[in-house]
Amino acid sequence: MKKITLAILCLVFTVCISSVLEKSPSLKKSLTNSFVFVPSGKIVLNMDTVTVQAFYILEKEVTNRDYQEFLRDLMMNGEKEKLRIAQVDSAKWNMLTGSNEAFAKYYHSNEAYKDYPVVNISHEGATLYCKWLGEKYDQKQGTKGRFIFRLMEKAEYIRACRGESNATYSWGTHALHNSKGQPMCNFTRLSAEHIHLNPEKKTYEIRVNKVAPVMITGVDVLAPSKSYWPNSFKVYNLNGNAAEMIAQKGIALGGSWQDPGYDVRVESERSYDGPNPLTGFRVVITSVEN
Repeated sequence: MKKITLAILCLVFTVCISSVLEKSPSLKKSLTNSFVFVPSGKIVLNMDTVTVQAFYILEKEVTNRDYQEFLRDLMMNGEKEKLRIAQVDSAKWNMLTGSNEAFAKYYHSNEAYKDYPVVNISHEGATLYCKWLGEKYDQKQGTKGRFIFRLMEKAEYIRACRGESNATYSWGTHALHNSKGQPMCNFTRLSAEHIHLNPEKKTYEIRVNKVAPVMITGVDVLAPSKSYWPNSFKVYNLNGNAAEMIAQKGIALGGSWQDPGYDVRVESERSYDGPNPLTGFRVVITSVEN
């Protein structure tokens, strides 16, 4: 059988913080710096202060390359039912306005997009990927399920974004641009031509016309999973780019490449009812002893 090469399970962590996870040398010495450690800490969730236990989180969104390796392994091992559930639904690119046939044809298979976030997959497919990655880790390290590889909880997402701060965005500020005017994440930038004041409701609304298209991002739809700048925990793209699936099905956090700035905040939630080109995921690891 073709050898599965899991690049994200080879190097060494360097963080030393007291916790059950941190005291597990087999975990620390075998994961790569693609996973980063988030220590226990407090966050505000639904107006309550809660403590989030320590966890490791993938520093970037799961990529097309990562996910294709998973699909190949399922195929080689004859896991037909899992393969059916996990398949990428490239036709969902056509949910968007405009012509997206090129993305439907090339985004998930072309080498140019190998390091971009995998999208157009189901919550069940993402869950299977996390479990598969944990099984591969157990096979490699002989840990027999001591660690759980899974989708993150909302509280873990907030903790990974903010640490001890209360910033609007995961890079630690309330602004979408840095001091040089550079955008800090991949989101839809709207010009004044799109903003309308509704005199009856006294609210601002977005209006779209064919002369001045909404998308002014300067990127090729999604950006690579490891792009822009990492936050204080060294995690990339927690806001914008691909919205983040969580363990609760149907809710994605942090907004996407097609959302404006207000909708890529840490608090931002979007609902989804199946595979779509706006939503991806990343993996967290916790200990069964937590």
